[in-house]
Amino acid sequence: MAIKPIDLQALFLQMDKVGKEQLALKEGAVLHQSIHGAVVQKQKDEAAKSVRRAEDDEVQAEAIKTDAEATSGRQGGEQNREESGEEKPGKETIKDPALGGHIDISG
Repeated sequence: MAIKPIDLQALFLQMDKVGKEQLALKEGAVLHQSIHGAVVQKQKDEAAKSVRRAEDDEVQAEAIKTDAEATSGRQGGEQNREESGEEKPGKETIKDPALGGHIDISG
């Protein structure tokens, strides 16, 4: 079936509408992508500003607390011994009287 001139005339009249629709589809995809990028960026900014409660840290904090409670009895006895002037046998403590007296500011 051959194309007649009247058919071409009808097609040419519709070309501007088809072109506008194609342009709108291309721009729509770009616009959709930019809007999606802005939404993702906003979510990242809000997540960075917000404070979240960490559940894993609570479990670790309890473990540390129980370890600290278990060792506090031993450390308390050691501190009392050091305060009374007694030192552990086999440990030698060297004290420098000039320690912290000289500050090098030359860099």
